[in-house]
Amino acid sequence: MRVPPSLLCIVVSLHVTSALFAGRFCPLACDLTLNYATFNDTDPWLSKKVRSCRSKLRITSLYLCFDEYCKDDREREKWIRGQSPWCDEHAGVTLPAYQDVVDQWTPNKRAGLRRFDADEAKAFPVLNEVVIPRESFHERAFTTMDVAFHQYDLHLQYGWYMYYFWMAVIIVGISTRLVTLITNTEHGKRYHPISDSESTVRATRSRSIIGFPKAWMKRFVTIPATFGDRCSQPYGWCTIPPRIQSLTILLFVVLNVLLCTCSYQLTDGNLYWPKKSAQLSRYVSDRTGIISLVNFPLVWLFGMRNDALMWITGWGFGTYNAFHRWVARVATLQAVTHSLGYTLMILESGGWSSFRKYWTKHYFWNGELATIAMCALLGFSLYGIRRAHYEIFLVTHIVSSIVALWTMYYHVEIFTDGEWNIFIWPCLVIWILDRFLRAGRTLAFNRQFWNTKATVTYDPASNLVRMDVAGSQSWIKPQPGTYYYIHVLNDILYAHQNHPFTLAYMSSDTAVDATTPLTSRPSPQRASSSESEALLTPSTKSNNLVFLIRPYDGFTSRLQSHCLLYPKMLRVLVEGPYGHSEPFHLFPSILFVVGGTGIAVPLSHLSRLLSPVSRVQHVKIVWAVREHAFLASVLRDFAGLLGDERVEMEVHVTQDKEVMDEVLGEDLKSVRIVTRRPDVFGVVHEAARDAGQGKLAVVACGPAGMADRARSATVEMLGRGYRGVEYFEESFKW
Repeated sequence: MRVPPSLLCIVVSLHVTSALFAGRFCPLACDLTLNYATFNDTDPWLSKKVRSCRSKLRITSLYLCFDEYCKDDREREKWIRGQSPWCDEHAGVTLPAYQDVVDQWTPNKRAGLRRFDADEAKAFPVLNEVVIPRESFHERAFTTMDVAFHQYDLHLQYGWYMYYFWMAVIIVGISTRLVTLITNTEHGKRYHPISDSESTVRATRSRSIIGFPKAWMKRFVTIPATFGDRCSQPYGWCTIPPRIQSLTILLFVVLNVLLCTCSYQLTDGNLYWPKKSAQLSRYVSDRTGIISLVNFPLVWLFGMRNDALMWITGWGFGTYNAFHRWVARVATLQAVTHSLGYTLMILESGGWSSFRKYWTKHYFWNGELATIAMCALLGFSLYGIRRAHYEIFLVTHIVSSIVALWTMYYHVEIFTDGEWNIFIWPCLVIWILDRFLRAGRTLAFNRQFWNTKATVTYDPASNLVRMDVAGSQSWIKPQPGTYYYIHVLNDILYAHQNHPFTLAYMSSDTAVDATTPLTSRPSPQRASSSESEALLTPSTKSNNLVFLIRPYDGFTSRLQSHCLLYPKMLRVLVEGPYGHSEPFHLFPSILFVVGGTGIAVPLSHLSRLLSPVSRVQHVKIVWAVREHAFLASVLRDFAGLLGDERVEMEVHVTQDKEVMDEVLGEDLKSVRIVTRRPDVFGVVHEAARDAGQGKLAVVACGPAGMADRARSATVEMLGRGYRGVEYFEESFKW
């Protein structure tokens, strides 16, 4: 009798208990007991399985065992039909008909046959007679087979629960996105300028009981950091995603732990593993190995750039990347447990000599290499390596992934006719499909992908690289907030490397391009009639995609070296766009809290926010910037947009305010420059207070500390009753 250790184990076992003690195990039990006996009517140099086909004494003993203990004719015939083809092909004999053999043995003749159990079989000489296992011996064999197959079924069924779990998560995401889309559509249809009385009515609705659960979810589940106020900021070499993602990951981890530790049935007299400790080791090793393999397609699916799940749920790359990393970590831990379990069993049963023999087996050393490759993937994917040495991370990730998949294929190929490879092939299909879609995005940007031109300029005063990419051939219209992967083909040794960059804005004025240093741009009046106008009124003349890049190490450092002395034209390969554009134009009030090159986010959205179809009534940009030259270039290039009465800009710099006033001019009175760090909590509080119970989008893009303060301030405002506040973080997370 089994007593599951937890309620979950009881629930998940209900639908498999019907298979216990089924007749299909009886023929297997007879075959197992007769493996303890050796008959002398075949050549001893033949393999054991061939002898089992050719030995008439063994076949007769087997059929008599069937007749005495196995009353299910269908299972008996099924076993014989399953063995006959193998005996025909490999042993050159055809198994005799069951009834022809059994009918030759009368009850009296059967009564005189020797009965044996496991202990007696060990003392047997080579037999020249027909024998039958004792009932107690057959029962032990039946129980051994029954439990082994039951555990095997549980391993696979528990593995499928991984897919059920993520299906439930995706369904929640799809449902949430559908509700959001329907709500936004209805708001768009009903939109018209509102009066004070209408505003009061809507505010009352937002304070109704219907809005309370949504506000509660935003305050305690969807927006906050998992622990304290740190979300974008790493904990050492580790990053912790927002609370809603962490809760999802935690449920997944708990599910894996429970399913890897429950529903193990340990029996006395087990013929495979007499010790219960050996039974537990075998079952745990098999369970963890199978669930680890089942998790493989999820690892590949969540690691794709071109993942349809991102579109149907509205979740960004960072969300699925977090799922990708944690599923991989769980699968790796399970693979390590599986490998260590088998290693300990081998050492316990046969010592190091036996372990060395196993290393000569093709499936065994491939399995060990697969585990090592998975551990290498985990080690080289730590946040510090991903962030500081992306190229090393990328190369090791690709190589180790190929090794892990290749060796895992050969590890499981020999088991049950290779049926476990149904979990390997989807990984390959996903990988090929992702590469195919990447190529499609590249061709959609420019059919002559090898000949896309980009002009890069470096301004030492602002420590900024501007890249203008010719985008007139793109079939897909760029959207604010999207990003592109860029290869520099001029670097032959590094042409395979690519990095994502967020689109800052579109430029249609050939006079304002990267051949002109950032500090020597045209006047605000000229900019307002060129780039700003193009942003407000997109046209077919908009040729250039503009990216603002802060050079660091690796790829961006090499990009800087190309244009360190003078602007340079490069050949680039552009893959994109990726990401999705948030509907900020549906919010009456928007607050951008950005730092450095994060100014690209509000710049990319301004054209839509100030368009006639927008509901936006007020936009405030709080920008922390160190370089005077960077600020001056932005103020000059976007004077037309920043001069709109709905836009307010607060710039925090370390330069002297009197010096900065010289670049403002008369048309930019809405821009205020201060010489201190921004009080993020204060500006969020002020924006929430001004919005009242209306909708407010708080958008953060910049240093991790700034983003975390904006997130924390948003949660605080929700706690103070400002239910319309929403938080968005525009950053690419590896």
